Amino acid sequence: MSLTKRRFFAIAGPLGLLLATAAFAEDSPARQTSPEETMNTSREFLQKMQDSQGKVTKLVDQARRKKDAIKLNCVNDKLVQIKGHVSLADQGIVNLNTAVARGNDGERQHEFTRMTILYQKVLVLGTEAENCVGEEPSYVGATNVQVEIDPSVPDDDPTEPQLPLPDVTRPPEASPFN
Repeated sequence: MSLTKRRFFAIAGPLGLLLATAAFAEDSPARQTSPEETMNTSREFLQKMQDSQGKVTKLVDQARRKKDAIKLNCVNDKLVQIKGHVSLADQGIVNLNTAVARGNDGERQHEFTRMTILYQKVLVLGTEAENCVGEEPSYVGATNVQVEIDPSVPDDDPTEPQLPLPDVTRPPEASPFN
């Protein structure tokens, strides 16, 4: 499978999951689970988002060490977005705690849906950050090139004129005045 196809599937998979999550949000498990389970799942989401942020931070450091400005800009852009989502998720945990304390299932559902979407976005951004760095070319051994020339191809080079060259004389001057 080519690198382009792998990148497509690496991005399309989590992106499809994100879209499916958003479509499924109306029937989200928060309605069917207890407030404690919702809180535990949200905390797991936040922890995984923070782990992803740490991995992308390492990718930024790696690109910085290699002094690759293009990779650094790409990965850094993803990191900035991840940090924003993690910050929103931190606030979402606080809001979710408040909703659970109030016993407001609608608000709890809303915050859990937000947490789920933020989690999926961070997963997609983490994958995109890995794609920014890409795979390093690896040495697989010496290259062996075999050339076959069709026998019907003439041996002479059409870019080199045949000898003797034609007698070329300069035309007369256009004006007798210099």
